[in-house]
Amino acid sequence: MPGLFEASHFGLHGEDTMDKALVFTTSHLESMVTKLSNPLAEQISCALKRPLQKSLERLYARDYMSIYQDEASHNKALFELAKLDFNLLQSIHKLELSELSRYL
Repeated sequence: MPGLFEASHFGLHGEDTMDKALVFTTSHLESMVTKLSNPLAEQISCALKRPLQKSLERLYARDYMSIYQDEASHNKALFELAKLDFNLLQSIHKLELSELSRYL
């Protein structure tokens, strides 16, 4: 169901099938969130607030990292690599913004 929800955002305005799929999946996912276990419920809540197709990939990754951290089966090395990657890119963006602000 989360996959159909994400896919329904690819539809163009006025595409009845995709519009119906979006309404159907949104209502069902919203009703399911309270009944699901915590990591999955959090992931679905984040997707409902900010669908992947309508979000910046890095913001989606940041949300997912906080969910992944709480999972018992998470790979510690992979999680640390993801945090390092996120923080490195964030520091690069800050540096670029400071350089740009000097010219403005």
